[in-house]
Amino acid sequence: MQKYVLLIFAMFFMARVGWGQEKTVTGTVRSFSDNESLPGVNVTIKGTTMGTTTASDGTYTVKFTQENAVLIFSFIGFATKEVEVGNQTVIDVSLEDDIQQLGEVIVVGYGEQDRRTLTSAISKVSAAEIRDVPTPNTSQLIQGRAAGVLVSANSGEPGTGALVRVRGSTSINASSDPLYVIDGIPIVSANLARTTFGQATSPIADLNPADIESIEILKDASATAIYGARAANGVILITTKRGATSRPKISINTYAGTSTAWRDPNDLRVDGPTFEKLQNEAAANNYMDTHSGSLAGFTAPYANPDDAIDTNWMDQIFQDGALFNLDANVSGGTEKVKYLVSGNRYKQEGLIKPTNFERTSGRANLDFMVSDKIKLGTSIFYSTTVRNRVQNGNNINGALTNAFFYPSNIPIYEADGVTYKRPVFENPVAVVKETQYKMVTDRLIGNIFADWEITPGLIFKTSWSLDNNYVTEDQYSNSKTTTGGGVNGSGSSSVTQDLNWINENILSYQFERSGKHKFNFLLGNTLQKNTNTQVVATGQQYPGDNFTKISSAAITTSRADMTQWGIASLFGRINYNYADKYLFTTNMRYDGSSRFGANNRWGFFPSASAGWVMSNEQFMDDVNAVSELKLRVSYGVTGNQSGIANFASRGLWGGQRGGLVGGGGTVPINTTTQAAAYGDFPGFNPIQLANPDLKWETTSQFDIGFDLGLFEDKVRVTFDYYNKQTKDLLLNVPVPRSTGYNVLVQNYGEMENKGVELAVKASAIAKESLTWDIGFNISQNKNLVKKIAAPFPQFTRDYIRVQEGFPLYSFWAHEQIGVDPQTGNAIWNTGTDDVFDPNVDRFIVGNAWPDFIGGLTNDLRYKNFDLTAFFQFSVGNEIFNYNRFFYEHGGERTTGYSSQQLDRWQKPGDVTDVPRMARINYNSNLRPSRHIEDGSYLRLKNLNIGYTLPKTISNKLGMSNLRLYVAGQNLLTFTKYSGLDPEVSADAAELIQGVDYAVMPQPRIWMGGVNITF
Repeated sequence: MQKYVLLIFAMFFMARVGWGQEKTVTGTVRSFSDNESLPGVNVTIKGTTMGTTTASDGTYTVKFTQENAVLIFSFIGFATKEVEVGNQTVIDVSLEDDIQQLGEVIVVGYGEQDRRTLTSAISKVSAAEIRDVPTPNTSQLIQGRAAGVLVSANSGEPGTGALVRVRGSTSINASSDPLYVIDGIPIVSANLARTTFGQATSPIADLNPADIESIEILKDASATAIYGARAANGVILITTKRGATSRPKISINTYAGTSTAWRDPNDLRVDGPTFEKLQNEAAANNYMDTHSGSLAGFTAPYANPDDAIDTNWMDQIFQDGALFNLDANVSGGTEKVKYLVSGNRYKQEGLIKPTNFERTSGRANLDFMVSDKIKLGTSIFYSTTVRNRVQNGNNINGALTNAFFYPSNIPIYEADGVTYKRPVFENPVAVVKETQYKMVTDRLIGNIFADWEITPGLIFKTSWSLDNNYVTEDQYSNSKTTTGGGVNGSGSSSVTQDLNWINENILSYQFERSGKHKFNFLLGNTLQKNTNTQVVATGQQYPGDNFTKISSAAITTSRADMTQWGIASLFGRINYNYADKYLFTTNMRYDGSSRFGANNRWGFFPSASAGWVMSNEQFMDDVNAVSELKLRVSYGVTGNQSGIANFASRGLWGGQRGGLVGGGGTVPINTTTQAAAYGDFPGFNPIQLANPDLKWETTSQFDIGFDLGLFEDKVRVTFDYYNKQTKDLLLNVPVPRSTGYNVLVQNYGEMENKGVELAVKASAIAKESLTWDIGFNISQNKNLVKKIAAPFPQFTRDYIRVQEGFPLYSFWAHEQIGVDPQTGNAIWNTGTDDVFDPNVDRFIVGNAWPDFIGGLTNDLRYKNFDLTAFFQFSVGNEIFNYNRFFYEHGGERTTGYSSQQLDRWQKPGDVTDVPRMARINYNSNLRPSRHIEDGSYLRLKNLNIGYTLPKTISNKLGMSNLRLYVAGQNLLTFTKYSGLDPEVSADAAELIQGVDYAVMPQPRIWMGGVNITF
């Protein structure tokens, strides 16, 4: 018996040896794209049916006895991954999205669509691409990341606007800004500040970039026509994050840093002794010009230049700015309820005292499944932003303006050590210390919606949306300033409310026939109304500088305004897909706007597009390198009603208040002053001719392009050519004076934009521990004014000219060919004769449009380290350096000099483009083209280096993810431009770009931060 027991034991032992020792492996499965844990992932042992699934936090435990075991991880929407176990007991896995299986979802107007079936030109920027970018302005997040989209930050002042042009500018008097739509809500994106100081504030800065899931830029007419009368300038769709079916998840992101000027502003100034020497030289040259080359009897204005003081005005107004951001959100949900609630606190100081921007915001996105057929939801966003600003830009009393204006040999204070100097201009120290400007914006954006699945595939959606802006502005210049000194203080206060509500109802139906015919129909309507009210009060003669409210002023004026506009729309779309090979889309929108004449109030905006997926044809089966090849073509018509006066088509009468008894002059009736006590009387008179034929500006656009995927989509290429033709521009056209008016707003004018776009994304390396993704885009747009009633100038001293046959933003100057190396005098283009006449010989010399724009992204990950480097560039754009006009003045003014004056001609044989310092070369009626410079630049826009702690450590700390990082913005800039920054515009007007006049430069930012997930 004992023998049999031993035999059985031996057989059992041998079997155990044959089966192998039982082994336990644990780990966590996450999404590679966002590092989020994945519940429900299948984990099986290859060659068996044994395995498990991951828990709600993505963790798993699997036991097996097989030798040389291989674990297979599979999940819908993700690429299957196999991992050899070997001696490992902990295996953490990241699963990549399976493009072939899941497809990339693109947000389109009133819906979503698989990228592979898309027939439109749409660029997408994901949340991962804009993570940890330190900017309050959402529009700057897409700068350089989307082909065909020009974004230029006009100023480095926090919270100011940026120029955004999608495939060029289409208008002259109306707006060329794109339409912004957040979670389906068209929002107010125009400047609401009453005082701009040359720079418009950006309502887009009210939004929290951390809330954004994706940004889609709709570019061609096939994509934009669904928005009809507001889509000629492109549409930017912003989708915010929402909850998902998962356990509650808490995410925190915080960073802090500092900002400095990337170029030292002192490089642009001359010190006190040099200023006096230059003044002496100019005076001597002017004396010799009028005394036959002799200096006999000449006395220099400054006897001892070397003894001059040196006041560094730049150091007095510039500062290193602090930066802080804190984002937090909690998300999760069940099959019935999904939620995401977030909060944000952001603070940034500007480079010039005392500017800063603060934002406090909160968001709640909720989804409720009332039943299997009905879903309710809401998106509510509220923010408060505070801007402390200072005069800069195109402003004669600006801080930076006068830091250049004030000579370096003047002290900050007068002899009493308290009083500021008060010549023609403001003392820059007085501007930053003795003036106040505060702007506070309270904003509520919200919507409620309901989806009802009537039958499978047939869905009705209704929504109500609100965008309410409430803006207060308070400004005060005290008695120590030049502005307020003569009137014992000068102040203003205003309240603006912009209320926008929208109702939309949409019916969509999608179905499939015979497995090959796929249809998607959409029909909807929109009602929208906007009401803008404003109350403004100004005051003078304050009892003291501690009294800054209008109620304290002895003399006050005030006015109140209210204006409204509305739009009603019907729209529809039909998508047809045959066998995933032949794709057709048509969009239609019928818009009616209160802004246009009775005869043309309604407009029809159609589009059609087609796509051929060649890679799905049988003859492409053997072309293994090509995973996708799709040809696209589209044509459509869109309109523009943005930026147009609400009652431009109507004959208007204006209220007037008569002048004082025995006096003349009129002021608007809605202005009241203390002068009313002297016998004012009311009245009204016609102020505008009616034009019942006034209609939309319309843009027709043709687009042809292709999408190419190579090597299983490891390389993706997108190319587009477009041709945009705009007609019926809304312009002020001269009319006979016999009508009693000078101009009438009419549809007269044509504009053209043509261009090409190329975007490439490539996965250069895709290994378990090392990945390298590259993104590159480049585009070109050619703008042309084809027809206007007459050429007209823009900007101070007519430096910008709008003229047929030239692009917008063209610079009009006296063309300086060079400097005579013998005499030092400027040589000018004299046109058809040899005599230079400043009143005649003036030409368009260059423009602000770049020849090419683009960006380059490198995203590198090695084990737990990640690095992202993003370069942005602009090539061929020119900048009118208006600073040089004032500060490179050759002694004709007693203001400060720019450092360019040091390059002047001084003796025969000198080769330079800066003429000798003499009145003949620097008269105020000259507009030298040498001030127009190459503004091309290449900039390391963003650099982010991070390290994610191993899960074994973060889990012990009670966290599911912990990432530390350092980041920078505008770290390197390569440019030939001599000013403070090549990304600049001194004025917020539609037709003014590429002008540099005392504008706060873009900051260089260094920061450190942490991402935490619980």
